[in-house]
Amino acid sequence: MAEADVQSHEQCRAITEDGERCSRRARDGGFCFQHDESDPTVSDSQQTDREEQTEQTDEAAERETGDSESNETESRETVDMTAEEETDPEETDAESDADREEIAGILAVRKTVQSTASELIGHEFDGVSEITPTDDGWRAVVEVVERRAVPDTQDIVGRYEIELDTDTTVHGYRRLDRYRRGDTAEFE
Repeated sequence: MAEADVQSHEQCRAITEDGERCSRRARDGGFCFQHDESDPTVSDSQQTDREEQTEQTDEAAERETGDSESNETESRETVDMTAEEETDPEETDAESDADREEIAGILAVRKTVQSTASELIGHEFDGVSEITPTDDGWRAVVEVVERRAVPDTQDIVGRYEIELDTDTTVHGYRRLDRYRRGDTAEFE
């Protein structure tokens, strides 16, 4: 119990303007140099809750490390997390699920475009250069080899836009431009 009394005097008991406990060291009387008895303070029940949380955290750390002597000698100060630092695991899971769904959608569009571009456009498929979501589904930009040449830097490559709905069904395409594979100046 003497250890708990020492701990309660190590951190200032005052509550700051943002509702958090002051993180400065306390002087005699339980307050730091900036606060005094006139400031709102942490109630005894809040202090007890924090002490119990600290003890539980320290006990868990001792079990993990197996070194109880070094943990007992370390400071037992706690610092509350700000609202920005706190994360709701359920929100994080929902965000990662949404990210996975979007990635799966992009991969489905890519697979559809790769498998149909040659047949649809009538030229050899070379690559997908862009996939973006639209209000009605997806837009993909693909490159096809319209004419082979030696050396291959002289190939004529066509860039085509393919429109797909949300179910990755192709609804149309159009040629955006043509260029020699070696002419990259207009894309830089």
